[in-house]
Amino acid sequence: MRATTTQANGIVPALTSIRFLAALTVVLSHYRELDLLNTPVSFFNFVDGGRSAVSLFFVLSGFILTYTYRDELATQSPHNFYVARVARIYPNILLALGIASITTAYLVISHNDVLLLKWFALKSAINLSLVVSFVCQVLLITAWFPFAAINQPWNGPASSVSCEAFFYALFPLILARFVKMRAATLAATLVGIWIAQGLMIVFFMAVFPASRSHFLAGALPLCRIAEFMLGIGAALAFQALRGRGVSMHRRGIALVTCSVAVLIILALWQPVSPVFYPQSPFFATLILGLALLERPVVGILNQRWLVRFGEASYALFLIHVPLAYLAWLAGFRVNNGWIPLTFTLLLSVVVFTYFEEPMRRRIRRRFRSKPLAPAAVVTDAVDPSVTVGPGMKPG
Repeated sequence: MRATTTQANGIVPALTSIRFLAALTVVLSHYRELDLLNTPVSFFNFVDGGRSAVSLFFVLSGFILTYTYRDELATQSPHNFYVARVARIYPNILLALGIASITTAYLVISHNDVLLLKWFALKSAINLSLVVSFVCQVLLITAWFPFAAINQPWNGPASSVSCEAFFYALFPLILARFVKMRAATLAATLVGIWIAQGLMIVFFMAVFPASRSHFLAGALPLCRIAEFMLGIGAALAFQALRGRGVSMHRRGIALVTCSVAVLIILALWQPVSPVFYPQSPFFATLILGLALLERPVVGILNQRWLVRFGEASYALFLIHVPLAYLAWLAGFRVNNGWIPLTFTLLLSVVVFTYFEEPMRRRIRRRFRSKPLAPAAVVTDAVDPSVTVGPGMKPG
């Protein structure tokens, strides 16, 4: 299909495309862990089992939300912002839970203790754990509980969305504070926050056993919000640079080139664990560089089909594990796992087109506050569409 150079909401399509590439690394990693694909160990290690992709989602989420809502939040209450966020993430949360309930019901009814332990980390108090886990997933709080028996049942990837929900709750406050800072002060603040994240990870590793510390470092919202803030900072830098009124294309190329080189080196070298920690600042510079490009440089990122998959990446992120469980139960294994993988990729586009987007529009129309016109007459103005979600997405 032809490449596109048009910008969605003023952001180059490449930013949407990289969401799909990041989501795909998560899917391939989980398919390997579930014995549905024989993904090379070298690839699995290179992407750190998909955890680096989640870091990219968090940074990108902060960037897009800042770009989209900075002006609106400066003059209006955050009500419409929160409605838009719920409309964006919640329908797919419920859809994925519905798919996951099929596997969960089967395992419980058949008393399949082996898979309940392997997939959901459940070996005792199974029914109670499933109820608590379900409630936590519905309330988007699973990431706050560092217990596998709570965050693994039903749909494990939803933990990342609970991080995003926390970020969304604080976003208007963080943005209001950041926009008042001078560039140098903001840069120093972000460096300090990033260092604090590293110290928190070191603390977790020193105090808690590996099984607990890796979860806390990788999923606890307080530990991951630094990446979201880096995305906010990158968006503010983008707006400041674009505001100069001169071409930033060459600077964008330099940022993208350097960022990709450093990210590859860190992925191969693995100097620390988790490797997403040193990578996250370079995800921010990569996103900033792509946004500064004024015309396609890497044409593949602007292909319309790839942008479409990028738009559906949030759906892909949430449905791929529940569908993988069903595929495994149906008898698919490494020799034919490409079949459910292909089905999941195509279904994510269908879900985005015929469920996610229609539900998002319906919820926003129903619950958004309608601004008053100058003559105090209520209007029906429609908010611009937002094309980036959690995480994945996570938003």
